[in-house]
Amino acid sequence: MFHVMKHGHYISRFGSKLGLKCIGMHENGIIFNNNPALWKEIRPFFTKALSGPGLVRMIAICVDSTRDHLDRLEDVTTELGYIDALNLMRCIMLDTSNRLFLGIPLDENAIVLKIQNYFDAWQALLLKPDIFFKISWLYKKYEKSVIRSCKFLPIRRPFKKDLKEAIEILIEQKRQKLSTVEKLEDHMDFASQLIFAQSRGELTGENVNQCVLEMLIAAPDTLSVTLFFMLALIAEHPQVEEAMVKEIQAVTGDRDVQSEDMPKLKVVENFIHESMRYQPVVDLVMRRALRDDVIDGYPVKKGTNIILNIGRMHKLEFFPKPNEFTLENFEKNVPHRYFQPFGFGPRGCVGKFIAMVMMKAILVSLLRRCSVQTLKGKGLHHIPKNNDLSLHPNEQQPLIEMAFVPRRKVAKNQEAK
Repeated sequence: MFHVMKHGHYISRFGSKLGLKCIGMHENGIIFNNNPALWKEIRPFFTKALSGPGLVRMIAICVDSTRDHLDRLEDVTTELGYIDALNLMRCIMLDTSNRLFLGIPLDENAIVLKIQNYFDAWQALLLKPDIFFKISWLYKKYEKSVIRSCKFLPIRRPFKKDLKEAIEILIEQKRQKLSTVEKLEDHMDFASQLIFAQSRGELTGENVNQCVLEMLIAAPDTLSVTLFFMLALIAEHPQVEEAMVKEIQAVTGDRDVQSEDMPKLKVVENFIHESMRYQPVVDLVMRRALRDDVIDGYPVKKGTNIILNIGRMHKLEFFPKPNEFTLENFEKNVPHRYFQPFGFGPRGCVGKFIAMVMMKAILVSLLRRCSVQTLKGKGLHHIPKNNDLSLHPNEQQPLIEMAFVPRRKVAKNQEAK
């Protein structure tokens, strides 16, 4: 596992060429771009946007977005006092990503729904054999979610409301905005960098659209589900919530979390690590060998598809209590090679550092104001889950709803007892 992730001749992933074309990822963007040369040209745009000043700015953006969404909880609360916690996390993730990387007003709920449909199509089409795309009734349920450039499919009507077209409209609005601003340097975000790269002939318009799409969908999918699982674990383990709240109060006091606070939030960080170890969203890593190799004496031929079971690695004996959720598993430093929730090496997650910052900032902002309660006190293991490339809760049941109880109300109830 360490060998495959470390070496550059395993930087390609694998998937159906027709399926990737259908969702716009074939030789576009970086998530499933299996052309190593093109992938290397595009990745620096993501690396620059997800590090340095952008990473620092994201802290304040996450704080502001979480506050804004918590202030509007009444708008999305049911009569019984519960909230679709997963959708709330998706909206916060989309809002933060848009503020930092695109900066164009959008309809959160509409885009979140399009992202969900896009991921349904992605997970369904990624590994399908070519015959699948020649039998119309097999892919009919996904055709509204795929992009219109999927010309080899006999689509009978134009799709005016799919995610790809929505992103194209937002990017065009961005182009118009850039053409009217007085100081371009104040607007040079991720989308702007891509647009100007296209004007220099470095990127195609299709690639620009796909890169912006991938930057906006990444957090509302995997990161929002990760945070949802964390909220369920917080509700299930009140002693862990108490320890985190105590640390947050000691570090931040009455003010919002800031950049210099991040290294001091050790309990929060250990909770994030243990949550990702215990309940990963992505527990499998897909790679393809770009040349012949030998791993531990076993020959690996060029073109071999490899699946690495990260989830199983995280349940090995190295951890004191590998099959339990407990912060004891991270009381001591864990060697790099035994804990890889984002992968590592040249094809590791380019957003792993900003993802940690986002999760810390959002959890701190949320826990300073609210205590989380699950429906009927049900824990994470009660929530039905599906595992199609990534693990996510089954949204056709009510257990994704949670109550966000204001801290002042919690304190009054404790005093009354």
